[in-house]
Amino acid sequence: MLKELTKIYIKAFNDKNLKQIADLLDEKFALEDPVVKRIEGKNECLKVIEDIFSGCNYLQFEAKNIYQDNNTTFIEFILKLDDKKLEGIDIIEWKNEKMFELRAYLDI
Repeated sequence: MLKELTKIYIKAFNDKNLKQIADLLDEKFALEDPVVKRIEGKNECLKVIEDIFSGCNYLQFEAKNIYQDNNTTFIEFILKLDDKKLEGIDIIEWKNEKMFELRAYLDI
């Protein structure tokens, strides 16, 4: 089930569908990545995601692989934002089938 929810998240992010992403997040959701460091709270994190969406004309989020270990899923991804190509791993912690925490790591 969590792997399927992860696929829904990937599609929602790729489609810039903020409402669908919001439906997947726990109220205490935390986002951590090299740019924003760490943000806690669903609404604060949605603002950051919305800024990503509005800050580019072209966005493509593609999973090379998805893995699961208990309540954690891992996405090996390629993210294209306009002319930038980023590769990395998202580690998603799930709680009651909601995203509780996402930690993003980029290959540099």
